[in-house]
Amino acid sequence: MLPLEAIELDAFRHRHEHDTFWCGLLLGGCGGQLTTKLYTDRVCSLSSRTC
Repeated sequence: MLPLEAIELDAFRHRHEHDTFWCGLLLGGCGGQLTTKLYTDRVCSLSSRTC
């Protein structure tokens, strides 16, 4: 699960540095590769460049 707080995102990125995440087609997504987005004023998220 992606951490919601910005302070925890670096640890998540380090733990999963060799993993890839993809936008699920069966869930209505685009199938593109996801990257983490760091925000300090809202919840951190995963996003795709193609969605």
